[in-house]
Amino acid sequence: MKGGVGKTTLTANLGSALSNKLGEGRVSIIDLDPQNGLHWHFGIDSKVQDGVCELSLKSRPWGHEQFTVGYDVACLPYGRGREKDREAFEELLERDPKWLHAQINRLGLNKDAVVLIDTPPGVSVYMQQVLSCADLILVVLLADAGSYATIPSMETHLDGANSIRHDVNSAYVLNQVDRRDALNRDIGDLLQKYLGERLVPIQIHSDAAVSEALAFQKPVLIYDPHGQASHDLDRLALWVIETLNR
Repeated sequence: MKGGVGKTTLTANLGSALSNKLGEGRVSIIDLDPQNGLHWHFGIDSKVQDGVCELSLKSRPWGHEQFTVGYDVACLPYGRGREKDREAFEELLERDPKWLHAQINRLGLNKDAVVLIDTPPGVSVYMQQVLSCADLILVVLLADAGSYATIPSMETHLDGANSIRHDVNSAYVLNQVDRRDALNRDIGDLLQKYLGERLVPIQIHSDAAVSEALAFQKPVLIYDPHGQASHDLDRLALWVIETLNR
């Protein structure tokens, strides 16, 4: 629901961590955020190919050939789409709430494949598309007042999804945790009490290597495999696999 929480960075790095656990060819990431920033984490030059926006408006299948593969993760960027292209794409999504689900099915992925989808912050047609088809929804939070304030709104939307699909599983992930900071620590403890089991038991600690890895256009598990964030992401990937297999 809130921007600036590291949502895209966490999506990219979680994809890399899942690939490490599951093996090559098992993990795909779709960028449904018009900011089109996810591909940078994998060193992909989005100028050389169309993304989700352009392919969809041209009625071209996404297919495996449209995915650029880097670091054993298949990634489809949002695309360079001009403003009028973005508006047309969002109109397409408004007309068909099940559109995303259909596109993923057409990819021909194996049944054991994992697809991660990044969305922009706030309520959007992109979020509604994901709510209609996701097996697991991860809401990224910081241990700050801004994130805490967005929880009631997010809960309302999750309740709406559950009223349509009773099998929707959702959880909150606390990102960029710094227990040395008193306010960060206190709000983190408050979130733990408020959310209880809804809060993923693995926290992603603040780690300079995450930003450094992005500067080098690499997943942090490649840039600094033994760092704190890489350790946390490795554990989060295991938690996601266990949750999806229940």
